[in-house]
Amino acid sequence: MKKLLLLALSVGFLACSQNKAPEPKNLEQQIDAFIKADQYTDALTLLSTKEETPEVLKLKEATYLNYGLFLEYRDSNITNMRDKMNSALKQYVEVLKLNVQNQKAITEIDQIMGIYSTFPNRTPDEDVMKELKALGFNY
Repeated sequence: MKKLLLLALSVGFLACSQNKAPEPKNLEQQIDAFIKADQYTDALTLLSTKEETPEVLKLKEATYLNYGLFLEYRDSNITNMRDKMNSALKQYVEVLKLNVQNQKAITEIDQIMGIYSTFPNRTPDEDVMKELKALGFNY
């Protein structure tokens, strides 16, 4: 009986002593956890299941922005610079569709387009250029 009690207490102690991260409780915490883990498509998938409230739209804007920054500066899976910049630009376009005044997205787009301007006969994908033009940007 004593051995059984000791075993039960040991198992209980081990279960309680494991450093388990707390589960995110609300949508903002869930999205923040996805962003910190560079799981942007998971965050966007979750957000797509929610009603488009101001909170959800703000979280989408933050997710797209962070996704663009990740693609532009940190993603080592895309090695072709043109593909990398096109992918980032697509995310920044999504940011501007939600908030045309997002200064960080505008700054990043300007920076990328400035780099493109130094290479003759090089531009982002045609669909990206159309999207930028529709948002009022003329490069």
